[in-house]
Amino acid sequence: MENGHMNGVRTHHDRNSWTNGVNGGVVKREGSPDKGKALANMSGSSAMTNGGSASFMDVDSQPPGGSKFNDLPEEIQHITADIMPLSLLLTRLSQWTHSKLQDEIAYLASKPLPQPVLNGNTSHQSADNHDTSQESLEKKVHLLNFLQDMHSKWVKTLVITEWSKKAAQVGALIDIRVHLLTKQAHYQELFWELIRMKQDLHWAKVPGPDLKTALEVLTTGQAPWMPELGYIEPPPITWEEKEAFIDNINTMLSVRLTFDEHEKIPAPFRDYNIANGRVTFKAKGEFEVDLTIGDEDFEQQFWFIDFRFLFTPAPAELSHGVRTFLENKINIILGNEGLAGCYKYLHEFVLTQKIVEFRRQANELAVGRWVDTLKVEKLNRAMSIQYWLKPPNSLEGPSSQTAKSWILLGVWSENSVQEDLDSKPSSYINLRWFRDNKEVKDFEIPLDVETISAEKLLTAVIASHVEYILTSISSKLLSKPRFAQKHARLDVKISKEEPQNSSLAVQLFDNDEAVIKIEPLTGLFTLFPRSPVFLKGQMKLNTSSNAAEEGAHLMEQLRFDYTVKDLNSRVRSIGWFVCRPPITQEETKAIVYSDASGSREPFKAVWLRKANWMTRQWFVMMSMSLGGDQWWLIDLSPPKPNFPAGRLRLFTKMPMTSNQLTLSDTFFRNLSVYAAGMISHITDLRKLHTLKKSHTALELPNHSLPPQVRLPTIYVRLSEMLEKRPGSSSRTLAWAKDFVPIIFKGVRTHTGDQEGPANATAAQVRRDTPAKIRAEARLTVIDRSKFKSLRGNVDHDVVYNHRTGQFSLKLRADMGTPVVDLLADRVQALERLMEFVEAIRLAGSNAIPQSVALREVVFTYSNDPAETVSNPPQGPRAWSVHLDLPKGAKVILTLEKGNPHMRALDMLQEMAQSTKTELLPSYLPFSLPLYRVLDRIEDEWDNIAAKNAGSVAIVVKAAEWVTVRFKLPAPTTRRLLCLDIRTMGRKGRLLWHVKRTDEKGHERPLNGPQDEFDTLLQRSVWHAHGDGRKSFGTSAAADPKIGIETLLWSISESVKSLVGTAPPPPITAPHPGGGVQDVKQSPQQPPQQLVVTQATQAAQGIPPQRPKQQPPPSSQSQQQHRSVNQPQAQPQPQALPQTQVQLPQAQVAQLQAQRQAQARANNNRFVNRAHPGQPQQRQPGPPTQAQQQQQRYQIQQQAQAMQRMQQQQQQQAAQQHAQQQGGQVQQGQRPVHGGQGGPQGVPQGQPGQGGAGGGGMGGKNAPVVVID
Repeated sequence: MENGHMNGVRTHHDRNSWTNGVNGGVVKREGSPDKGKALANMSGSSAMTNGGSASFMDVDSQPPGGSKFNDLPEEIQHITADIMPLSLLLTRLSQWTHSKLQDEIAYLASKPLPQPVLNGNTSHQSADNHDTSQESLEKKVHLLNFLQDMHSKWVKTLVITEWSKKAAQVGALIDIRVHLLTKQAHYQELFWELIRMKQDLHWAKVPGPDLKTALEVLTTGQAPWMPELGYIEPPPITWEEKEAFIDNINTMLSVRLTFDEHEKIPAPFRDYNIANGRVTFKAKGEFEVDLTIGDEDFEQQFWFIDFRFLFTPAPAELSHGVRTFLENKINIILGNEGLAGCYKYLHEFVLTQKIVEFRRQANELAVGRWVDTLKVEKLNRAMSIQYWLKPPNSLEGPSSQTAKSWILLGVWSENSVQEDLDSKPSSYINLRWFRDNKEVKDFEIPLDVETISAEKLLTAVIASHVEYILTSISSKLLSKPRFAQKHARLDVKISKEEPQNSSLAVQLFDNDEAVIKIEPLTGLFTLFPRSPVFLKGQMKLNTSSNAAEEGAHLMEQLRFDYTVKDLNSRVRSIGWFVCRPPITQEETKAIVYSDASGSREPFKAVWLRKANWMTRQWFVMMSMSLGGDQWWLIDLSPPKPNFPAGRLRLFTKMPMTSNQLTLSDTFFRNLSVYAAGMISHITDLRKLHTLKKSHTALELPNHSLPPQVRLPTIYVRLSEMLEKRPGSSSRTLAWAKDFVPIIFKGVRTHTGDQEGPANATAAQVRRDTPAKIRAEARLTVIDRSKFKSLRGNVDHDVVYNHRTGQFSLKLRADMGTPVVDLLADRVQALERLMEFVEAIRLAGSNAIPQSVALREVVFTYSNDPAETVSNPPQGPRAWSVHLDLPKGAKVILTLEKGNPHMRALDMLQEMAQSTKTELLPSYLPFSLPLYRVLDRIEDEWDNIAAKNAGSVAIVVKAAEWVTVRFKLPAPTTRRLLCLDIRTMGRKGRLLWHVKRTDEKGHERPLNGPQDEFDTLLQRSVWHAHGDGRKSFGTSAAADPKIGIETLLWSISESVKSLVGTAPPPPITAPHPGGGVQDVKQSPQQPPQQLVVTQATQAAQGIPPQRPKQQPPPSSQSQQQHRSVNQPQAQPQPQALPQTQVQLPQAQVAQLQAQRQAQARANNNRFVNRAHPGQPQQRQPGPPTQAQQQQQRYQIQQQAQAMQRMQQQQQQQAAQQHAQQQGGQVQQGQRPVHGGQGGPQGVPQGQPGQGGAGGGGMGGKNAPVVVID
């Protein structure tokens, strides 16, 4: 570069291309076809000597008849080497042209298409509709250059083809020229060989020998005629003298450099050292030179001694030739220019040597580790290194003009003459950097010229280039709102020493990021992680003409491609899927650009929808751009014939930012919840607006949702949501506040009891199950004291909180269905529940709630039993009632097994359905004693009905009206007692009023005829007082708690006293003593002993006993043994023992079957409803033995007074019966019926006694039935 360095002028490193002049197009120069290469692997037949047919000319051009070389002398050799046929040349050229055409087509296809205008406006086109975009122009220029190159090659081929017509003449001319050139080369070689021989013979010359002197010396050892020089050998120099001499030289050097040469010493030589008779000047980082003086005169010059390089790598010592040349040159300069000239020369010499070392190392790199990536050029005291050459398999065509980058390293010399010795050197090694065909003026690349390393210099330059590219992409991204507002991460790591460690990490989506690195050797981009999407983006970056400018746009395109692919592969497993845009691009653009706060950057949209959303009109759209990612919830109208996909009806922006997004299951669950919440919120508001209902929305904390999801709470007026009752403009709940919040709680996809197909996975079940909106409405009660009986969980979706006094109503609706429609229904059901709860509370201690739920209410009721003759003190029995409250259906009332109210189930069911529902909990304890005694009466009369001795019929006509009919068998007259039991109010109390009615239920006249039942009731019932009973003469009233049981039981016992008796004749007048006249017994009257026993028991107040279950009848021998060996108790005159009546087994079984069938017919419809699937029968148990003893003990005093009067009646009845049967029964004896003589001494076989001879009731094999 010295004296010829072009300051600011471009070098000729790119001289291989020049401007053709056509539109400024650049054409790359092509070299001529190689002429010196031999045809590889040519067969012997294709290459022949002297006349071979494989000529480079066409065969048709050869002259006919004989060989075309026959006219040449034989000493001229025909040239056949390195000649190929013309057909081969044309074939190879056509193949090469076809291959290059394919590469050109592929390259043009890989170029990016013209980008549409991002603001939606169509690009302006000329009248002839030519595409004038930058991309199209580049393609056209590239294609034109390619065609021009191909055209030039085929033109050359055409010229060769034309010349082939003169193949014979050209071939002869070639042979003659080659022959002449060969002869000329031989002459020149011979000339130089003669010169070399003459030079070699010069050293072979020997002077003429002096034989005379030689002979004299050899014989005598001396020659007198030879002169004697007489040299005197100097004395040896001692060490002290040497030291003194060196010290003297050192002193002179010091004095000279200090006083004489001080102002002449160049600045780099100010650092010197004097020792060993020499002065050593050091130029830091360049060299050191040893000089000395040869005279004491200071006007004499310095002399060169030694030279050493101070940079590395450098030779340790100079070669002999270089040292000799350098010594002579420096001594001359020292004599002429002094130290200044010496330094200048050595400085320039060292600079040149450093450039040479840089070039040497660069050449080694170009053929070593950096092969095919560097291009080193030698210049005048300078060098250029072009890096990042395109690889051979690059898509760039051969004639394409790509951006080049290189460094220029050379010696920079100042043009001005140096006048000041203290100034810096006028020349130095300068580094210039050309990046992408443009010189970089300001850069900081350390150039170490002391430790020379071409690789380190290249690494530093490439690191700066990598830094420029990455920082350019980073700055463009940071200028966009998405990264400026910290919505996405951007991390740039720059390494000045190791460019492969420099990287740019760009967050794409979720925690995934794209890491951009640049290969230092090739300059190609590398994207991590490795995937098909990243490889596609990497190819776009590598084929970009200016990656620093276009990198930001390409990275955004990569982010969109990656996001779409990742969403497609990930969201399907969690119920989301990516769908096609249902609306046009213009409508999508109107949605995205509707946000005033957002930028109008180009965007890409991704449409998502949940698979289990029942509605098909709701979509979630994510718009991605450098202005920031935005999420939109979009509602389309139902499809129409003109618009199959629907029209845009509503869209709203979802406040979700990119920094909150993580493509995880948690994110998509939050997205599902938030989108469903917004859909529910919009649907509810739309419904409320349609119904014109008052509402408001408030932003309240919702701890049931994730922290990222925030949705407003809707408040509605309960009075407007409930159905209006007739005659009122609005409806309110007396127990709850009017304002009700509706809080969104999330989405429910499946329940625990919901299962999918047998082969379906949990994800398939969750994906196929329709999504349900979960919301909660909270009703605040006014008076908490009324709800103390409620438990926490009123129902599976209704919870009452005693601490806050709130009902939490969990509402579930399909996606897109308003939740407010369910609120009114749920509140009405809750209101119905509260009516039952309030009724139970008003019932007092007789009704105790056990379970209160929205779908079922269970409570128990009881009534303290009356301590009467028939019911001794015992613990109260509580009966449970189940009230099923299904949604939108009637209330189903269920009673447990054995409940006395089972006979009134239909009536209770109607009461539960009517407006008297609140009376049900109070009515059941009130009527419990009544129905309890009715059950006992019916059970007591089962034994009588089994013997066809009488029956009782109980009919419940209403809640406050029950009829009881006692019927006794009679041959002629109708023996029927009808009782009417109704409620009546007296002195603020509610009593049961019992009176007798006729068969049709009409009240009997007071002055009508009297029958045996009137007499019986007048005597033992109507005039009785106490125990909660009050007599009215012909009727009686009883307290519902303690009197009704005693009253009805006494009536039943009184009627039972008539069982087995004959109907008396009509009574004409009352007995003077107040009694009733005797009546005659019918001849068909049954055995009087049974009547007497029952009458006695009735008089004593002993309740009838249920027949005991007897074991299977034993064998005949066992029965005989039992009847003979067991002694019989003797009858007592005061109390008659229990009567044993022998009945046939078949008759007893028939009576029991009839009774059971009648009981099943009466209760079947109640029992099945009460306990489905379990056939049950009412089986009241008989009083225990302890209860009987306690009852006898209580009535013992009363029974003694009546016993004496009844004994007389029994004796008379027994005598009368014995006379009718022809037998004699003594007073006090017990009549016995039975075979085999009987235990009372009756002979066997007597007629009428049922002996072994037949006749009578008890046969030989008749079983014994004991009736207690």
